[in-house]
Amino acid sequence: MAGAAGSLTAVVTDDPLRFYLVYAQAADAQALQASFDAVWLRDDLFAVHTRMTRSELYHAVRDLCVPDALLVAPLAAHPKFRGMAPGALKWFKQRSND
Repeated sequence: MAGAAGSLTAVVTDDPLRFYLVYAQAADAQALQASFDAVWLRDDLFAVHTRMTRSELYHAVRDLCVPDALLVAPLAAHPKFRGMAPGALKWFKQRSND
């Protein structure tokens, strides 16, 4: 979660790790990737692997990156895709059992 001055505070939880698709228009991609286990997929589109709930991730990204538009959607597993950034599929495979 975001704390003062945009810093993230670690949350200890027993929640399972989940994948989220995050669209953060005009967000600071470097800040997002430095603060979360995230991979850039293409323009303003990221995947995040976290124990946070959808709401916690939404608010953390909103407070950290101040995007013009924001969407956070849970994924049941890593998606099938084509035309995304190099290394994205490897990132998903390293984090899933699919």
